[in-house]
Amino acid sequence: MSVISWLPTLVLAAVICHPARAACMAPVLLSPAQNEIGEASPRFDWTPVRDVQHYLVWLESRVPEGRILLTEEFQTSSTFLTPPRPLTTDKAVVRIRVTAVCKDATQAALSARFRIDADRACSLKTAPVAESDNGQWSVRWETFSAAPHYEIRVHQPADGKPVFTRDSTGSATKIGRLQPGAWLIAVQPVCRGVRGVNSWLPVNAD
Repeated sequence: MSVISWLPTLVLAAVICHPARAACMAPVLLSPAQNEIGEASPRFDWTPVRDVQHYLVWLESRVPEGRILLTEEFQTSSTFLTPPRPLTTDKAVVRIRVTAVCKDATQAALSARFRIDADRACSLKTAPVAESDNGQWSVRWETFSAAPHYEIRVHQPADGKPVFTRDSTGSATKIGRLQPGAWLIAVQPVCRGVRGVNSWLPVNAD
């Protein structure tokens, strides 16, 4: 057999013994697990990619069917990212793209889309309670860890104007004496700078 006739066999053996290196694989998003989330600064987690050099994370937040709130890109060697500031103060559509940049200069990306409703996560779990002691009113509520402070307001039902406003880091506050009539008390939690859902409580002062 001539040397030339051996060449196809040698080339085939080289391919079998040294298979082509696998291309860069796209990561898989692990969290958030739901498409509807309440956290304005959610943590994004994804699976690690073999032989990765770093990840490029692109984020876009916009008002639903409206203007863009922010567009940012980050580079990280970690398999997670928490935005350094809230992506919205209310509701937003968020798009994320995580690109794995591998050591062989190849890339692969994942893309996902979420809807954020910040109000949903920032609300009292139970209704506040108002109490009167000889005409001196106070209100108490159940706190939760995501809200470091709360805004308490007293509104006149006729025109909706607040006649009393106070911030509190606790679970109760004194309002004082109210003029006879109907009033509305609102307790609004504030979560990481985002104002949550008002919990309304009607009272009748004698």
